[in-house]
Amino acid sequence: DQGRRCCTPDNPCDEKEGDCDGPGDGGQHDGHSGCKGTLVCGTNNCKKFGAYYHEKDDCCEKPSSPLIEMVTRNPGRKPVTSSIEFGGPRCRGRNFDKERCCTRDNPCVEREGDCDVDNECSGNLVCGNNNCKAFGSFYHPKDDCCIKPPTKTTPSFPLTEPLPGQRCSGRNFNQRRCCTPENPCDEGEGDCDGPGDGGGHDGHNGCKGAL
Repeated sequence: DQGRRCCTPDNPCDEKEGDCDGPGDGGQHDGHSGCKGTLVCGTNNCKKFGAYYHEKDDCCEKPSSPLIEMVTRNPGRKPVTSSIEFGGPRCRGRNFDKERCCTRDNPCVEREGDCDVDNECSGNLVCGNNNCKAFGSFYHPKDDCCIKPPTKTTPSFPLTEPLPGQRCSGRNFNQRRCCTPENPCDEGEGDCDGPGDGGGHDGHNGCKGAL
């Protein structure tokens, strides 16, 4: 009996050894750094390696196939920084990255996460919503990954019905003044209260930008 934590980042374990403090434990954990090389810390899996283990012990083991390329580490025991060199993403979500990996200064590429806002993604990529599992089973269900923006279809004008999700759709659908200086409208939205209405109007301030 060596106490609960025997496998640590400073003294990582070999395959079939435990107990490691991995992502499955939640809270403040070591990720997979308590295991040597490309091994990962399992969850309540030690019993399959020895009857002497406690049923809640977590042992280091080889990753399952979806994880093999993603958990490769360099000799310094730090997560790899080049997704091209090692075949896996730089940012791999909260199960692996203890701190925020996708940032404005170091944005993520497509299929990397966890991101919070669009400017934490490279180029014109956008930050998805709980979508990382589509790119790897190693991601947490709540991880958001950078993706290409959805393809927009060009509507045929004039429309006979408002576009889905359109906020302001004119007096036939909304109250008269939907576009205001405090909440201006996009192109094709209305009704705005412009100079043509006379009296006390908003000018063009009910429209966004240069509209």
